[in-house]
Amino acid sequence: MMRTDAAERKKTGETPEEQMMREKREWAAADAKSAELEIQGNEAFKNGDYKAAFTGYTACIQLSPQEPLYSLNRAAVVLKLRLYETAVQDASDAINKGDFNRAKAHFRRGQANCFLGDWDKAEEDCKKALNLQPGDRSIIKQIAELKRLSGLSSDERTAWIAAQGPAMLRDIFEDGDLNRRVEEMLKR
Repeated sequence: MMRTDAAERKKTGETPEEQMMREKREWAAADAKSAELEIQGNEAFKNGDYKAAFTGYTACIQLSPQEPLYSLNRAAVVLKLRLYETAVQDASDAINKGDFNRAKAHFRRGQANCFLGDWDKAEEDCKKALNLQPGDRSIIKQIAELKRLSGLSSDERTAWIAAQGPAMLRDIFEDGDLNRRVEEMLKR
C-alpha cells in the first residue's frame, strides 16, 4: 500500500499531506453522493419499485463500501425480490462491517436462510436478533414460523421451500442492465 501511495504521489506530484487531504475530499464526496442515492433507494422501496431500490443501494455500496446501512437496506430489498442468497450475503456484510443495527441484520439473514430452507441457521440468527432486541414482535413471529416449519414432514418442507420461488439476479435484470442502471445513477 505504501508503494502504491508513493507511486501515486510521484504521478500526481502531491506531498503525503496533499494526497491525504485529496483522498479525504474524495471519500466525503462519495459518502455525500451515497446519502443522496440512499434517499432515492428508500423512496423506491416505499413505492414498491424494488429494482430501482436495489440499483440505488448497489450504487451506494460501490461508492461507500464501508457503510453497513447500504448492505442492510439492500438485504431488505433482495428479500422482496426473492434473491435469498444475496440477502444472506448482504446481511452478513452489514454484520461484519460494524455494530450498526446488528439485530436487524441478523433478522434479515435469518429470514433469507428460512426461505432457503436452512432453518438451523435461520433460528440461530433469529435468536441472536432477539437477544439484541428483546421483545421484537417480528423476530418472535419469525421464530414461531421456524418452529412450525420444523414440524412439517420432509415432503411438506420440500414443497414449502419450492413455493418460496428463490430468484436469481438474471431473473430480475437483463444482461448488463444492472450495471448500466448503476452507472447512470453514479453519473447523475
